[in-house]
Amino acid sequence: MKFYTRLLLTLVTLIVSCLIALGLLINHAIYTTISSRDSENLKNDSERVNESYKAHQTKAIEEYARLNDFAISIHSNSNHKVLFKAGNNVPANENINVVGNPSNLIYDTHKGNHRFTYKYIDNNHHIIISGYNNEISQLQFEAWKYIVIIGMFILTVVFLIVRNINRTYIRPINDVTYATKLLAQGHYHIRVPESNVKETRDLFVTTNELARRLQKMHNEQKIQSNRLKTTLENIPSSVLMIDKYGKIVVANTAYYDMFNPEASVVNKNYNRVIKGKLNTLIINAFKTEKTINEQVEIYINNVHEKYFDTACVPILSRNKKRLQGMVVVLHDITSLKKLENLRREFVANVSHELKTPITSIKGFAETLIDGAKEDEHLLDEFLNIILKESNRIESLVEDLLDLSHIEQQTEIRTERVDLSEVTQTTVDTLYAYAQRKDITIDANIQDDVYIDAEASKIAQVVTNLVSNAINYSPNESTVFVRVSSQGDKKILEVEDHGIGIAPEDQKHVFERFYRVDKARSRDSGGTGLGLSITKHIVEAYQGRIQIESELDVGTTFRIIFFDNKSRNS
Repeated sequence: MKFYTRLLLTLVTLIVSCLIALGLLINHAIYTTISSRDSENLKNDSERVNESYKAHQTKAIEEYARLNDFAISIHSNSNHKVLFKAGNNVPANENINVVGNPSNLIYDTHKGNHRFTYKYIDNNHHIIISGYNNEISQLQFEAWKYIVIIGMFILTVVFLIVRNINRTYIRPINDVTYATKLLAQGHYHIRVPESNVKETRDLFVTTNELARRLQKMHNEQKIQSNRLKTTLENIPSSVLMIDKYGKIVVANTAYYDMFNPEASVVNKNYNRVIKGKLNTLIINAFKTEKTINEQVEIYINNVHEKYFDTACVPILSRNKKRLQGMVVVLHDITSLKKLENLRREFVANVSHELKTPITSIKGFAETLIDGAKEDEHLLDEFLNIILKESNRIESLVEDLLDLSHIEQQTEIRTERVDLSEVTQTTVDTLYAYAQRKDITIDANIQDDVYIDAEASKIAQVVTNLVSNAINYSPNESTVFVRVSSQGDKKILEVEDHGIGIAPEDQKHVFERFYRVDKARSRDSGGTGLGLSITKHIVEAYQGRIQIESELDVGTTFRIIFFDNKSRNS
């Protein structure tokens, strides 16, 4: 119920109650005054009647009763016998003779008229006078009539006053209240029309000023928010903001591109999203409320090894007494880390890989110089070994040059390449190599699967994967090659049923010079750089490479290329 209605009902109830109480008081006063007057007059009349009765002047009593329109009866005190009767036929109220009645005058209603009955007691008899007297009811009616008239006038005045108060004060206050509710909901453009009433004008002016300031603050906050959002979205580093309850509230595009391109992490607890060393750093930063900087190694999809320079920065209140949240910044230093590792490991790896063939060449050359060249059979055998080891060194150098070229090339040449055609052509060239081990190549290649890449690089990827599958598969087995298109994803799969790769080795197979079976790899002429080159080529075209393997069951390499539109969205 509105305040205006409540106020009006309250005032009406109060006024009506007061008028009713006033009417009752006036009625009581009228009754008391007239009954006292009538009692005194009837007492005097009864005394005159008594004197006339004692003087045996009955005619005077009858004349008196006729003139006053009374009914007069005289009764014996002993047996209540009627001794005399005169006047009209208005019967007396029988309650007048009730023993213990405190009043000599009784008013009641008889046949629609107000009747009075008066009793006067003498020694031997008592006199009862009765008749009609509507004066009390008439005066009471007149009193109520004027009270009602006055009440209607007062209520009309009150209604007009309350309505004026409502228009002048209550309605403007309601307008301001409604406006403040809209302001609380974020509708800062709301304004209230200024009032001409002095008492409410200041309220309206203050409310509008508040709305303007809130709108200005909101616009400034929106600008700052857009600036912050733009900054976060354009920062190449992955950024997470975590509130004090451990819930992720902000994750920029770089984070999604790096870790979860298809899953939203906002409003999730960081323990569900972040695992391993990074999770430990965040927990420690929350506990100590101090900034932690550390390099972290993370495997994405259990394949892509990434190194991050990580900063976990606690957000403290202005007085630095309460922890508000945490900012986690992950700067990808994988390339720097790889360069550092390359500088440290290059000499050791290359010397290790070159030492064996060089030692072999040197040993056989010395043997030939010492006289073995005189034996034509040994000469041919040693020269073939020297040639084989020389070819191995040449392959190693070529692979190193390819890998270096891929890593150092800032702009990758791309063209529209038919992945289906390149894969089929490459598989055809490897059929003869597979037949040496009685291995069948089962190619299930979907037509017209196009990607943005360089044909020669993709052919190198297919060659590395299929040749590895042949090398590590038993004789008389089958290597499966599949090319398919699934929406915006173009997929190349190579599956074998060879020796498989142990789980602890899977994250290392893409490292330089890493071999699952070193003896078999060297026997086949492998340099240990094939999968590393493959991984670098795939990543150069923003693709992803996945591995599924089980010991003594087989291995599946899956390469996923994305359309440019999907990758940019």
